[in-house]
Amino acid sequence: MENIAQQASRMAGDGSHLVEDLERYRARAIELGATDAKVIRAEDIVVDERVRGKCRYPTCSSYNTNMNCPPHTMGLEEFRTLLSKYRYGILVKIDVTSGSMDDFKIANRRTLMDVVWKLESAAFYDGHYFATGFGGTNCKDIFCPKLECAALAGKGCRNEFKARPGMHGMGIDVFATAARVGWTLYPAGSSCDLTTLPHLSSVGLVLID
Repeated sequence: MENIAQQASRMAGDGSHLVEDLERYRARAIELGATDAKVIRAEDIVVDERVRGKCRYPTCSSYNTNMNCPPHTMGLEEFRTLLSKYRYGILVKIDVTSGSMDDFKIANRRTLMDVVWKLESAAFYDGHYFATGFGGTNCKDIFCPKLECAALAGKGCRNEFKARPGMHGMGIDVFATAARVGWTLYPAGSSCDLTTLPHLSSVGLVLID
């Protein structure tokens, strides 16, 4: 069976060095602090209406508070169309093994988003100008936790080159998508004993055309 690298090489007939670039971005993600990173075919990214439904029922505290969260993100059919224009992505994961929700939030917020926007920027300057990144949580929790969203007020984003939507806000089933690259994620929340979980994971994505 043809592997991802062979498929990329076959598809990159325009001299774009796609195979080398994808591997370089994968390695760079780990250098920047990711626990692991995988190349994934865009067609293997799972989009499910139920993910967006969970933004509303029960209503997430970030719902309607910023431009990178529903209902302000694009609809699922529009996102599916956008996703179909891409060939590959870099799936990035940060594992936290301390059992501390505070440590998980730090990894989930600042560190993962830094990896995502830096990979997106690198891909852009390498000629993959449609590279698009998605974090593990919403941008407001990271950059403006105590401020009103300036973009939502029509004033322009304070962090326009770094703020990105979370994967779940676009309807991506992170658990199912992670499973397709061999990762196991564990649901975590305020009502579970975090010390019983092998690790907590935060996942981000950069789509590459």
